[in-house]
Amino acid sequence: MVIVEIFVILSLYIYALFRLPEMRIAGTIIAVTLIGGLVYYTVTAPSAPEEELNRIAVSEIALDEVDLVQGPRVATLSGRVVNSSDAYTLTGILFTVKLYDCAAQDTPLTECFIIGEDDSEARFSAPPGQLRAFDATLLFNDLPNVEGVQRWGYEVVSLRALELLER
Repeated sequence: MVIVEIFVILSLYIYALFRLPEMRIAGTIIAVTLIGGLVYYTVTAPSAPEEELNRIAVSEIALDEVDLVQGPRVATLSGRVVNSSDAYTLTGILFTVKLYDCAAQDTPLTECFIIGEDDSEARFSAPPGQLRAFDATLLFNDLPNVEGVQRWGYEVVSLRALELLER
């Protein structure tokens, strides 16, 4: 769809240059500058977000001191992460966090009711072999009253990483 829009705009631009001969020199300079900028951007643009996903396996990170703090409107999942990858800088972790209503504290989570669920991404920069703190903000809407014990759990859905740059 973007290609069609660019084609239409370019066609209108060329038509305007033919209809307004006094603008041909300035219009040509502007067009060459814009095309040069577009070429420069496509060559130097960062990788697409899909390429950044799952370059690092979940087994290559270690999460520590993960805690969920619930406020009146939002909840915050925080903790620390160690990046054990040799080739990539860890830049984000996508979490799924679930809140449970359990009969007792020792009830397996598979036997509890899920009362809230949200996804959130923690963004940071952890070069290989380094430890970083992270936090992710979550919204749990329409939570019912807890009849038993409220518990929570999280799952790492995906990791985002960038290649190391040669210096």
